[in-house]
Amino acid sequence: MEIIRLAFFDVDGVLSAPEYRDQTGAVIGFTEEEWLHWCEEEKEAGYRYCKPLPLVRSFAEKQKREGIRLFVLTATAGDLETKAKEEFVREHYPHLFDAVLPVSHENQKVAVIREMAKENGIPLTQCMLVEDTLSTLLQAHDAGICAVHVSNIFAGNVSR
Repeated sequence: MEIIRLAFFDVDGVLSAPEYRDQTGAVIGFTEEEWLHWCEEEKEAGYRYCKPLPLVRSFAEKQKREGIRLFVLTATAGDLETKAKEEFVREHYPHLFDAVLPVSHENQKVAVIREMAKENGIPLTQCMLVEDTLSTLLQAHDAGICAVHVSNIFAGNVSR
């Protein structure tokens, strides 16, 4: 079994349970245009109603105790969403992650992991991506990265 040295966690659906509210109550979903408007209106507070996921936090804390460097790797629609995610991580996961790494599209995540692994002289097999998007996990798996679907954390089925 390969040792993991770098781990990357998504935000939406992994570190956070999405929850948004407006004047009428809960917001179930956004169009892309509505999401951009939400980010403009809410700024750093855009994730204030979102909840952290305790099982994912425990999993990440265990990885950190084992000496694994942890990063947030998340797709964002721009600076406002990035700042909101950074604020959420700072508030709910203090001192756990080395950095929040934003990308403009999910398809860029594997490239970021490749670059970080190369910069640190670490093989991709010693990198982990914790994600909820199947296509992104398949890309990671095909690249040789340990791909963990968040549901496996909830089920207690993460082996490495």
